[in-house]
Amino acid sequence: MAEEDKRAINVQCPVCNVKQEVGVPTRIIKENVKGVSTIAINAQCGHSFHIFVDKNFAIRGYQRSDFDVTTTAVDTTQIQNYSLPGIVKMFGEEPFAYAMRAILLNQKAILVGSDQQILKSLFINFISLFEQELADSADAIEIMSKDEYEHQNPLQYQPNLVIDLDFSVVKNNPFRDEKVKIEREILKECMGIRNIEQQKTDFKKKISSIFLYTNLILNFIYQGLDNFKDIKKTMKQKDKNISQNELDLAWSIANARYRKLLK
Repeated sequence: MAEEDKRAINVQCPVCNVKQEVGVPTRIIKENVKGVSTIAINAQCGHSFHIFVDKNFAIRGYQRSDFDVTTTAVDTTQIQNYSLPGIVKMFGEEPFAYAMRAILLNQKAILVGSDQQILKSLFINFISLFEQELADSADAIEIMSKDEYEHQNPLQYQPNLVIDLDFSVVKNNPFRDEKVKIEREILKECMGIRNIEQQKTDFKKKISSIFLYTNLILNFIYQGLDNFKDIKKTMKQKDKNISQNELDLAWSIANARYRKLLK
């Protein structure tokens, strides 16, 4: 493929963490109707892995490989489109809530499963719920086979959220002191809608709103207002329909994702 048909993106090897630049096929990524392309990488560091790239060329996640392959696009026509209840059922409600918290707060999450096709389908369906708001943390999720995970030193995943999708359980939880109540409430509200397609649409709108509130909170902070109670009061005066749950979550995101800006 000609050089002009590729676009350079920066990747970080999930095995050795070495950062490097790779060229990905522009046309295939832009024309992929699934929205996320699976690209096999034979990296300069000597390791092979897959990356999941969206149409904006943002890396949505990584998957390690057990053998070397050349850089090529992997067919994604077998990716199944799940409804919101379908995604939650396969995760389990509690693991889904924690995965939601991890991706929102830019905390690395590892999804482990035995069936690679189901694992990829669930991964792509999950990240599609968050659209463009998470482009800067797209590589925070990694999917891994059950065998591979069990042969790793568990201590290396201690800071990460690890979900076993075979049994719908959280194997390692960095949020153990947090009850993910807000995430559960938002999910409950969306799944309470009768129309299945509308559930996903409503969920995505809520995520967009939360990030809008996050940016508004940061703007207030830039202006010298750094007390959350005062910020909430001001925002509610301007829009009485703002959800308390969404505001609280937006504040958590602002602190977690933009902590350096808040200092």
